[in-house]
Amino acid sequence: MSLLITVAVSILGSLFGLLIFKSWFNHLTLYCIIWGGLIFMYELKLLPYPDVSIQTWLFIISAFLSFLFGVLTIETARKSYPEISVQNQNSDTFLNIFADNGLVLKIVILFFGTISLFAAIQNWSVLIKIFGSIPAVFLNAKQIYFMNTHGGVKGVIPFISATGYVAVFFSAIYAAYKKKFSTITFYPFIGIIIKELATVGRAGMLFALMEFLFTFILFRKILKNDFNRRFKFSKSNAIISLVILLILMIVSATIVRITRTAKEDYTGASTELRQLEDNVIISPSLYLYLSSDIGVFNQYLYMENETAEFGENTFMPVYFLLAKLGAVERPHDFQKGYFIPMWTNTGTYIRELHADFGVSGIFLGPYVLGLLLTWLWYKFIREKNLIVLAILIHFYLIVGFSFLVMITRLPNWFFSLFTIIMCIPIITKLAMFSSNRSSLISNSKI
Repeated sequence: MSLLITVAVSILGSLFGLLIFKSWFNHLTLYCIIWGGLIFMYELKLLPYPDVSIQTWLFIISAFLSFLFGVLTIETARKSYPEISVQNQNSDTFLNIFADNGLVLKIVILFFGTISLFAAIQNWSVLIKIFGSIPAVFLNAKQIYFMNTHGGVKGVIPFISATGYVAVFFSAIYAAYKKKFSTITFYPFIGIIIKELATVGRAGMLFALMEFLFTFILFRKILKNDFNRRFKFSKSNAIISLVILLILMIVSATIVRITRTAKEDYTGASTELRQLEDNVIISPSLYLYLSSDIGVFNQYLYMENETAEFGENTFMPVYFLLAKLGAVERPHDFQKGYFIPMWTNTGTYIRELHADFGVSGIFLGPYVLGLLLTWLWYKFIREKNLIVLAILIHFYLIVGFSFLVMITRLPNWFFSLFTIIMCIPIITKLAMFSSNRSSLISNSKI
């Protein structure tokens, strides 16, 4: 029965999102698909997960309704005050960043992508120095993962690898403007994938993939609606390129899984799941990764043995900074794990909100998220502002990762957003300067 209810609510919520935003891609539909999928996977019980308590169900439902009310607050305000309703402004100033046909933007993508690649190579050089060779690094993947969850590998330069996510954002709008995917589109992913292989992680790859897709779709939405004749995209190029990108991501994530988990023998696994133990791509650990978080949240509520400072998880990079100044103790980089009965530690973004703000966080957090996303959505459509787009995308990432963690606990989220916001005005001015300079040179030759 729970599976049928989950499917029904997910479909109705997705259709409601389509009705409100007049687009299949919107944050309400995204929330319904992600959480509907998570609950459905958990309730399949292909692993012996514990039953979810009434309290856990109430918190999950309350978070969804709060998110929905946040969306409806802005919608109600728009209907009550027609003067603030969105009117499309067909302004080419939105495309000033492409004044020189994207030359400066291409250089910026290469610049940040190369820094990310350098960070990945530096990480690997440290690991090779520790373990002796590349094969030895893969053979010691479990130890490296343990090191990364307990303060990181000494000698690795922190944070600079996050420049890859800056490059991903700009590569997405570059591809949308150029009406095709090219080598420059995929360049930023190289450093990110190599870095994730070094850290034996997968979240960074998922972050990059979501960021690229969200940015590309929303930027294309404006180009298609307001500049339709000039920006018709090649569907064949898009399909082929996205398939290549997905294969690259899946293969990389599979390598991480194989090196981190030698044998996927989960006690109590269903017959259907056991048949996948030797499958290279679709495996029991993938099912665990995509379904276990509700169980962790449920166990977290049951145990009641965690404490956190106000906003410690939601604004963890701030606490990292305060810890460097000696004002507070440094928080743990990773959350506490629970056996459900397999060990796992991510318990959805609701867990972080509850730990940081108590029961009020479960109501206020999703409400504010839904409200801000809806406000930013219409602000972007109305103003066609790239800074607004950058903020909107990063809030979309909170929804995208809501089934795992509160993504704002990662410094990459803040670093990426801050750097993009700082770069957009500079890139725009440089692009316009480059365009004017080229025009002057052309006129002087005439």
